[in-house]
Amino acid sequence: MMKLILLFSIMACTFSQKNDDRYSVINKLWHEKATKDRVIEKLGSNYEIKHDGIIYRFPWKSIESGHFFDSSGKLMIQFLFVQKERFQDLKKIISCSWNEKSEFKDIGHTVHMIESGKCASENISYEYRPSMLLYEFRWEAK
Repeated sequence: MMKLILLFSIMACTFSQKNDDRYSVINKLWHEKATKDRVIEKLGSNYEIKHDGIIYRFPWKSIESGHFFDSSGKLMIQFLFVQKERFQDLKKIISCSWNEKSEFKDIGHTVHMIESGKCASENISYEYRPSMLLYEFRWEAK
């Protein structure tokens, strides 16, 4: 039993470290104004082409991130869905002065408290998506 617990602990740490690395890479790609080839080089070839960009999926098939490019091939918009448990980690990686708020929103037949934030200096925003139980971070070119 102890070996099983140890194995799960190691796997959790590996997954956590992998996400931290991926989050850092995605943020760095934005600052580089990376090209499609550079995004694929850094994030891997397991993507799907959608419109003017590419998307990556979580192992459970939901979209994890999307990267869209302008006519010159540079990153123009990207988004990343983040699990609640990893939310603070990504905020630390981005390292910004966040303008944050919480407000009630009607979604379907229910009311949800939605957390959101904006980093004006970096043109990055986030919002909690209750239907997905994930936070969406969005980078958009000025």
